[in-house]
Amino acid sequence: MKSSVSEWLRPLPTALTALVMLLIFIGILIGRFVLPPGSAALPGTIAHQLLSWDGRHYYYIMRFGYSWNPNVGELPGHYQQIEFFPVQPILDEMIRWITGSRAPILMVLLSLGLGIASIYAMDHVSRSVMTLSEARWTTIFFALWPVSSFYVMGYPTGLITICIIFCLGDHNAGRYWRSAAWCGLGTATAPTMVFVAFALGLHRLVRWLAEPRKAAAIPGLVGWGIVCIWGILGFMIYQAFRFHDPFAFSKAAAAWGGAPPFGPRLSRLFEPDWYTQQAAAGLREIDHGLGIFHSDLRKAANSIQFGVQRWINTATMLVVLIGLIAATVSLSRRAPIFVLAGWTVFAGYLWFIVSTDQNMLAAPRLLMPAVALFMGLGWLSTKLPHPLSYALGLGLSIVSIAEVAFAAGGYWVV
Repeated sequence: MKSSVSEWLRPLPTALTALVMLLIFIGILIGRFVLPPGSAALPGTIAHQLLSWDGRHYYYIMRFGYSWNPNVGELPGHYQQIEFFPVQPILDEMIRWITGSRAPILMVLLSLGLGIASIYAMDHVSRSVMTLSEARWTTIFFALWPVSSFYVMGYPTGLITICIIFCLGDHNAGRYWRSAAWCGLGTATAPTMVFVAFALGLHRLVRWLAEPRKAAAIPGLVGWGIVCIWGILGFMIYQAFRFHDPFAFSKAAAAWGGAPPFGPRLSRLFEPDWYTQQAAAGLREIDHGLGIFHSDLRKAANSIQFGVQRWINTATMLVVLIGLIAATVSLSRRAPIFVLAGWTVFAGYLWFIVSTDQNMLAAPRLLMPAVALFMGLGWLSTKLPHPLSYALGLGLSIVSIAEVAFAAGGYWVV
C-alpha cells in the first residue's frame, strides 16, 4: 500500500496543487477587494458568489431535485436544471448526507477536491505513455490551464477530466471494459464525454475490421458499446419515466441560445477573417469600457472583462490547435486513442459554436477535455527552448488568476 500511495503522491503534482491553490487564493482576493462588482455580483459569502453561474443549478438540483417545464423549455433565457447531468448533484447530495449541511462551501470544496485529483490523474497516466520529461511538462500545463475558477464554482470540471484521463489510459493499455466503465460514468457527468465515446467506438471498429472472426466478436462489442454510454442512457431513461420525454435535457439546452442558419455558421469556420474579427470585437469592447469608465464603473468593468474573455478564447484556440497537432505528431503510434479523442472533442466544440449563438466562447473549459493537447505541449516543450515553455506556463498562471478573480467578482468566465 505504501508503494502504491507514493506512486501517486509524487512531488511534482503535489507542488503544482499548492501552486494552483495559491493562484486561486490570489484570484479570490483580487476579485473581492480590487475589481469593481460585476453584473452577477451577489451579497453573502464568497461561496454564494462563486456559485452564481452554472454552480447554482447544481446546487438547486442537490436541494430540490430535477424539474422540467416543456411549455417554456425551448425558449431562450428560460434556464432549467434538467440540462445539467446527474453525477455532480449526486456527489453533492452525498456530501450533504454525510455532513448534514447544505452549505454552499461544501460544493465548492468538492469541486476543488476533484480538480486537484485530476492533476494527480494526469500525472499518473501521462507517465505511462510518455517519457519522464514529457510527462512532467504535460502535468505542468494541465495544472496551469485556466480553468481554476471552475474548481471553485461547483462545476464538474475536475470530475469530467478524471473520467476522460482514466478512460483513455485504460483503453490505451487494452483494458477496454474498465475504460468503458469510466466512459459511461463520464456520460452521466457531461455531454462532452459522448465525443470521447465516439472515439473509443471508432478505434474499436477499426481493430474489429482487422480481426479474422468478426461475427463472433459482435455481441461483445455491442455490450461494450452500451457500457460506454450507460450514464447518458440511464439519464434518458430517468427523464422518460419522470417527464415523459427522454430528450428533455437536449431541448432545455435551447435556453442557452438558438441555432442560427447552419450553412453560414459552418462556412465561417473556414474563414480566417472571422477569427480575427473575434479578437477585434474584444478590442472594441475594451475600448468602449475605457470610454465610459468614469461615468458608469460597473458597465465599464463588464465591457472590459468581456473583451478580455474574447482575447483569452482566441489565444486558447491557437494553443489548443498547436497542442493537438503536436500530439498527432508525437503520440499517433504510442497512444493513438488520446489523439483520436482529442480531435473528436475538438470537433464537438466546433459543433457547439456552429449550432448555437455562443460564437467562439468558453474555449478553455470546453476544450480542456481534449487532454491530448497537454501531451502535445509536453512533448513540444522537450524540443523547444525552455524559455518558451516557461513563458507559456507563466501566461497560463496569469490567466488562471484573472479567471478566478472574475468569478469571485461576479463576472462571466469562460
